[in-house]
Amino acid sequence: MRRIEVDLDDRWLLPVPTDVDLHAWAREQVATLQSEPDREVEETIESLVSVAASADPTAFATLLFCPEGLPGRALVAVYAAETDLATLDDLAELAPAALPRQVLPLGEHPLTTGRVISTVTQMPDAGVLGTLQYELLRDGALLEVVATSPSLPHLGLGMPLFEELIERIVVVSAETGEHVTA
Repeated sequence: MRRIEVDLDDRWLLPVPTDVDLHAWAREQVATLQSEPDREVEETIESLVSVAASADPTAFATLLFCPEGLPGRALVAVYAAETDLATLDDLAELAPAALPRQVLPLGEHPLTTGRVISTVTQMPDAGVLGTLQYELLRDGALLEVVATSPSLPHLGLGMPLFEELIERIVVVSAETGEHVTA
């Protein structure tokens, strides 16, 4: 059995809880953290609640990318699961059809063990939603960091941080507490 540990860079990433009153949480964040200039307090609170409510409860962690303060510019979900896959080529394709779609190697990893899938999906309101899906096979686990935002420039700004985030995920033995190596 394994567990996952994530060392967060909390200068840019705000953990989103899934088990609290979201309005109370949002009010606390707005009272203690920097908000974007020219934003009304109630507007920021409602935006935080809306984003937090869309968090996937199956994610290991959900974070807000906040390069300019609250309410954040991208929702980032971290997933981890044990796997016996030897290559990402054996992973079932789950991403919806979207244009454009690009698959690139993740950092120095070969494409078969680390990749970034980028998609842009047109939304019904004529806007777009950008998605960066980082996938990494490491130490018997499939690690994923999925960042979504209607602001493509902010996704681009966050790319180095999202890549760093997935590289900082550590797979640990639940029995011994030691780092697992495949």
